[in-house]
Amino acid sequence: PPNVRADFSLKAGIGFARFGNGRRAESELRQAHEIATAHGLHELVFRIEPILSGSKDCGAPEEVESAAPAPAYPSESLNEVSASLATLGR
Repeated sequence: PPNVRADFSLKAGIGFARFGNGRRAESELRQAHEIATAHGLHELVFRIEPILSGSKDCGAPEEVESAAPAPAYPSESLNEVSASLATLGR
């Protein structure tokens, strides 16, 4: 079905862009746009257009964020709230 083909090309285009293959990304995004436009898939067209216009900006991120949790800084007010919640559970 056209919606599946357009969605696949959209996702492939985003993937190619993230891995630095701009030409292939633009080709996939244009194909997705053509399919969506030809079949009246307006929601996909609206999703594809801004990505296509900025496809050169969706490469790999400059920095990778750490998945480690932020360190906890206990404070008196936090300890007070924690103690109050603990008494509610009894």
